[in-house]
Amino acid sequence: MIRCIRWDVPHVATSGGAYARLGVAMALYLCVAVGDAQERTTGPLAFITNQDENTVSIISLDKRKVVRTLELGWDPNGVAIDERRRLVFVTSTKSREVSSIDPDSLTLLKSVISGYGPIGIVADSRIGRIYVADAHDKRVRIYDAASLGFRGEYKTGRGAAGLALAPDGLHLFVANQDDHNVSVISTVDGLTLARIDVGDAPFGVTVSADGQQAFTANESSEDVSVIDISTLQSNFQIAVGKKPFAIAHDPIRQRLFVTNRGEKSVSVVDLKERRELTRITVGNNPQGISIRIQAREVYVAIASSGSVSIIDADSLKLIGEIATGAGSRAFGSFTLE
Repeated sequence: MIRCIRWDVPHVATSGGAYARLGVAMALYLCVAVGDAQERTTGPLAFITNQDENTVSIISLDKRKVVRTLELGWDPNGVAIDERRRLVFVTSTKSREVSSIDPDSLTLLKSVISGYGPIGIVADSRIGRIYVADAHDKRVRIYDAASLGFRGEYKTGRGAAGLALAPDGLHLFVANQDDHNVSVISTVDGLTLARIDVGDAPFGVTVSADGQQAFTANESSEDVSVIDISTLQSNFQIAVGKKPFAIAHDPIRQRLFVTNRGEKSVSVVDLKERRELTRITVGNNPQGISIRIQAREVYVAIASSGSVSIIDADSLKLIGEIATGAGSRAFGSFTLE
């Protein structure tokens, strides 16, 4: 809620005494947000980038509503969370920016220029680094999480898009869309350990909670590749829907939730059976996806309707919808407990 306080200053004289001669009082206003500030910052939050209006919608997942909308650079895209430092990071592709957000005060902290087209982003909470993929110059850039100071870069393949870290932070996985492969980079020395061939045009990449597997959403071949991290080889592929974009992993049920931005659906994949179980109908052009394991809920950013769909991870039913902003994308990990 916004509350304004007014002070009336009678007959303030300016040069020439204009106010005094006319008998006009000056009114001063102080407007502040009060009442619900603490409520908005408690409980789990989701941070949804809205590409078509250059904003980030901050959602209270308990209240099922947007509690703050922040303006950012042009074409906000990727999202990453540093849970240990309680920081949120966003890439804005067209303005070439990486921005940090304070989830407690719900304010924009800082923005820096990053390369030519930052897209995917991932945070390493252990050591306070963030990694940013650049689709235009075959680079992943490294920044300090607290200061956004530049710390170095890695070479990747063409069209670097999605990023994922192994749970121990020692290996970075980069989906190279134009090379149809995944770079595996050692974060210890920056060496590329492998380039793993996957399906055509991989965009999103996700690592399992136990660090044993990685998964890519392959837009052109319309499947998911499953990578064995111990051997750094792609073991098999599972067909999903049209233009799969991003993946959320459910470690309890050993399932994948895959957004199919070409057909208004989310594919549910059973990893044990190596097959698609079902497709859940959602809005047009589903993109980013995230799962809260304890809440047993999956959240999907819907670009065309400017909203987030909520799926029950047990029943696999659509159970809610939250209005956000135009062109919701949220590519990456976007929920914070």
